[in-house]
Amino acid sequence: MERKRFWAKPELVKSLVLLTLIVTSIVQTIILWDYHPKYQSVQSETQVATVDTSLQRRTSQVIVPAQTVVHENNAVFATKNTPKQIARVIRDTFEANEFKPLAAKNVPSLYSGINDALELILPEPYYADTLGYIVPGSYSLSGKVPQRALIFRDGDVWKIRAIMSDQSIWEGRLAKIGTGDVNSLFLKDSNRAMQRVTYAEDRVNYIPVVGPEMNELFAYDVSQIQIAARLDWMRDTFFPGDPNVQEVDPASSVGALTNGISVAEYDAKLNASRYRNLSRNSSERESVIGLDTIVDFVNFHGGWVDETSESQGLSLRFDAITPANKGFETTVFRFHVNGYPVFSQREAFINNDAVDLSTLRVENDGTQVRSITRHHLEIDRLISVGTTQLAGGQDVLDTLVNTGRFENVTEIRLGYEIEYNEDTSRYVTFSPNWFVREAGRWVPYDKPGDWTERMMYRGLE
Repeated sequence: MERKRFWAKPELVKSLVLLTLIVTSIVQTIILWDYHPKYQSVQSETQVATVDTSLQRRTSQVIVPAQTVVHENNAVFATKNTPKQIARVIRDTFEANEFKPLAAKNVPSLYSGINDALELILPEPYYADTLGYIVPGSYSLSGKVPQRALIFRDGDVWKIRAIMSDQSIWEGRLAKIGTGDVNSLFLKDSNRAMQRVTYAEDRVNYIPVVGPEMNELFAYDVSQIQIAARLDWMRDTFFPGDPNVQEVDPASSVGALTNGISVAEYDAKLNASRYRNLSRNSSERESVIGLDTIVDFVNFHGGWVDETSESQGLSLRFDAITPANKGFETTVFRFHVNGYPVFSQREAFINNDAVDLSTLRVENDGTQVRSITRHHLEIDRLISVGTTQLAGGQDVLDTLVNTGRFENVTEIRLGYEIEYNEDTSRYVTFSPNWFVREAGRWVPYDKPGDWTERMMYRGLE
């Protein structure tokens, strides 16, 4: 009878259920904001003496198309595969040969006579043949800088057509060398129609007609941030077996090591480091440094993204090679989260230089690597804290045109802005937005005046 009298009071039942939900919500909130992940020992990171093979990368693993789209009967769609997956299928399936220049030399000719094709928008180094890293056999185009390429079928023959930075168009045959699933290359996302954007000098990329809904992301930086532990790692990584290494001028949040020639600096506030003035005795080279050399250098001087972060969708991909400034050239590898590029504002770094928390940068003077600057972000889980409906592609273009900025824009991309919290919680937020490369710098399309992101050459602005 007592049980019947209890359930006969619906107001009391509702109150108890509501109270339970409130208490549960409070507990979950406390767990989220007070969560302190277990730090992994910094000594587990890559060292020169014992390089962790899981962190090593071949050039083909970091050189991937910046974008891929599927052409189908004069319509263009986003692909269902990531650029990295597509690059792997192409490398495992095809080999290019018999490249010849076409007589036509204009952008419309690239698409002439083609109904169905996969288009690769390529990263833009100033001297490297990136197509050669994606399609074996493309070495025959050495000296040419491809901007984009089409893979298509002409009758029973697979072909590839590429347009170069000088607007010349080359076409070659693709020989089957493996058993990769060719059909997977042409899987399209029928819900994501794309529109082509042409910039000055006929540079091209594609943006969604309908702006996507993207997750807002939250994560903790679980990497080691104690100066003493990081300096031990830097000593083992950058100065293995060197008896002349000394710690110099320790500050509250900055540590530095030097052997009298090279200097390795770490800023615990930003969890970022720079290694510069590489010893000539250990790095003297006669040949010109290329992307293969840069990739090997990173492999043996800190590695790339740790396995846990990579499993959460964090990766470093080749982004660009900046032109030489005062004799130095910078190769940029940009963080990506779930396939989207990450951008950040610059912060003050050691000696009033600047560091971009969203990139890994390697600087060389043509024959020797001179510095490497990087952020040590590690994440063990990404948390979605909401969604953002982004503006449509035409709205972005209209904003740029109406404000008189479009003529200075050379690329438009969807991506994430990273904000790094420097207190003891060490958390980061990734906020989705449209970004434009305007006058040599990446900025959000809707707030260029609020950003200070700049091209960085040895900290000289």
